[in-house]
Amino acid sequence: MYWCIIHIKSGNCHDLLRFFNEQQGIHAFLPMMEKWFSGANTKEYRNILLFPDYLFIKADMSKEHFHQTYQDLFHQISRFAKLLEGEALISMDEEEQRFFERMFDGNGVIRHSVGNIINSKLNVESGPLKGMEQQIKKIDRHKRIAYLDCQLLGTRMKAPLEVVNKV
Repeated sequence: MYWCIIHIKSGNCHDLLRFFNEQQGIHAFLPMMEKWFSGANTKEYRNILLFPDYLFIKADMSKEHFHQTYQDLFHQISRFAKLLEGEALISMDEEEQRFFERMFDGNGVIRHSVGNIINSKLNVESGPLKGMEQQIKKIDRHKRIAYLDCQLLGTRMKAPLEVVNKV
C-alpha cells in the first residue's frame, strides 16, 4: 500500500477528492480530528481539519505505479494542487503508515482518547492514543489536545485527549 499527500493550493480539494475516490483501489480523504467545543448551548466534539489544504491518499499500488498512472493528472492540475515531491516528498514509510492507520478511523478522523494522570504519569485508557503515552510530548488539558512527537508537514501532530482525572 502506498500513502501520499497532495498539497491543495486553493479551495478545489473536493473535486480532487471526488476524482480519486472514484478510482479503483484508491481511498482519498481530508484528515480530521475531533475537537471539543464548549459554549452556552453546546458541549460536544466536532470534526475539524487536521491539516488544512492537504489531501491524503491511500493507494493499493506501488509508488512507481501510482506516479506513472497519475503523472499527466498532476501536470494538468499543477496550478491548484501538487503532489509533494523532491525534498518535500511525503511518501510515508511503513512505520508512518502503521502510525496513521492506528490513529485514523475508517473515515480519516482521529477520535478522542480518554485517560488519567496518576502521580504525574499519563495513562490513556481508551482511544487511538492508548499505548502511545511515550510519544505524547505535551498535553493541553483545557483544549483537550495532546501533542505527539511526529513531525509531519512541519508541525507537531495533534490528537484529541481528554484527561478526566488527575491525582
